[in-house]
Amino acid sequence: MESFPRRIVAERSQQERQPEKVPQGEVLGFDDIASVETVKGSVYRYLPDGTTQRYKKVEGKEYDAQSALVYVPDYTWFKAHAPKHLFDRLGDNEAIYTERLLEYVQNPRKDGKKVYIVDGTGRKIETNKEIKETKGTIYLAFLSGDATEFTIPVSHVPKIGFMTFDTRTYADANTGERMRERHLGNRVAKIVRKSE
Repeated sequence: MESFPRRIVAERSQQERQPEKVPQGEVLGFDDIASVETVKGSVYRYLPDGTTQRYKKVEGKEYDAQSALVYVPDYTWFKAHAPKHLFDRLGDNEAIYTERLLEYVQNPRKDGKKVYIVDGTGRKIETNKEIKETKGTIYLAFLSGDATEFTIPVSHVPKIGFMTFDTRTYADANTGERMRERHLGNRVAKIVRKSE
């Protein structure tokens, strides 16, 4: 397990305090979830091997299984809980907020911006199993190069209105190089429990 640079912890402590927990809404355990559907119709299925898989309705395509899936607070939650310095960075409305988050997720090799799922100590979290076992708050860490610019607490279980963020690591078929795929999805519209 790769440990994130320790400076993330120091940088977080120098920032204005963020709320330590994202509201989870109804009581829902990680193992209770069968699937999640977004406002655009994409379906994220929780698979028996601990991965998740996205079916994009618009394309009629099922994507490769992802190692980790978390839920990013919507702008309403952000506006109510985020420290002031994040408004300067992430904007003062939903469109700008989403656009700024996407800047870190899309084309990370072009501009050096990266996003990782981390715990409160800055340890990278790579799988849903690790997410499930993590005690305390989970964050998305947004970096430029190796410098952490900011963090946002995320939910390990779906919440209506929150956006999906899924990621996986894999070996490039041609070079064998370790690659990371990231995807910031649409807002959650429906949660299906295994018991349904």
